[in-house]
Amino acid sequence: MRHPLLYKRNHLYHYLLDSLILTVLHSALLYRLCDLPLAISITDAMVYNSLFAVLGFFSWYTVRFLSMDLASPKLSLLSLFNQTATALLFISGWLFSGYFILYHLHLSASYDQFLKAALPWRFVEGLFLYSIVALAYYLYKYYYSYKERITYEAQWNAAIKERELALLKSQLQPHFIFNALNSIHSLMLSDAKGAEEMLTKLAAFLRLSIHQAEEKTVSLTEELENSALYSDIEKIRFRDRLMIQTHVEEGLEQTQVPHLILQPLIENAIRHGLHQTIEAVTVTIDAQKTEKGIEIFISNNHDVKEKKQAGSGTGLLHVRRRMTLLYGRKDLVKVKDENGIFEVRLLIPQY
Repeated sequence: MRHPLLYKRNHLYHYLLDSLILTVLHSALLYRLCDLPLAISITDAMVYNSLFAVLGFFSWYTVRFLSMDLASPKLSLLSLFNQTATALLFISGWLFSGYFILYHLHLSASYDQFLKAALPWRFVEGLFLYSIVALAYYLYKYYYSYKERITYEAQWNAAIKERELALLKSQLQPHFIFNALNSIHSLMLSDAKGAEEMLTKLAAFLRLSIHQAEEKTVSLTEELENSALYSDIEKIRFRDRLMIQTHVEEGLEQTQVPHLILQPLIENAIRHGLHQTIEAVTVTIDAQKTEKGIEIFISNNHDVKEKKQAGSGTGLLHVRRRMTLLYGRKDLVKVKDENGIFEVRLLIPQY
């Protein structure tokens, strides 16, 4: 931790200015209240205040290494003893150094008597000034430590957040691949050509995902292209039973969205739509700009009479967690199921 008076040049200038003001006030008090000659008053004030300015500068190092530890009574008493001993040594050194210099200047016989008589109140003065300087140093020290701790905690939390985001993102890949391989397996006996085409699409999707793996956000156009690759894989399996409709408001094509945020939602719509009916299912992706940000709606129709298929909800859960980590809000993903339409609303804040 650097010396506060050396950390910024303005701090040193203010310290020297305060010492000068103190010297002027000291001179005025000696001249007016103690009836000392002006020259002697100025000399006395300059010697004592110059010494105090020098010793006050170096007292930072004692404050720096002598911390007030209030964790336990024993440590508190030890800290108090150390601080008291340091203060007495500082004030004694300042008091007798000034006395030694001024006494040997032989300014006048009457002043020499005043010099001896003034030692007690100078001690009180030194104690008061030292307390102010030490308090200022301690405030700076604890403020600096607090600021460092806040910065460290922010960096630590950011690192944890980045790690969790990477983990969530990596967990989506095996989840998706598992579902895709199941789809391929179901086609292998009935439609070998379709299974081969699905494998080709899957390879293209994974290649693109790996290429963009380090990117936190991509344009909405890129994200929709990624999702389209996944949709094409599922279309091969379900043929005419699956329709994908995309509506993007003009001007939103380059809007940045979290990478691979739509794919698990589209997967969820397809999985829970088609598995609950033998009818055709339409998955709609609708992106529009609102006052709150960019809203993306992913919806699918389903048969309300059919019993909902149980699922782990991994994709939707991960999307919620990622959005919370990225934007610090828990209200960005909302789900609605009304009149045979299941809808997920995704809000991308635009700051």
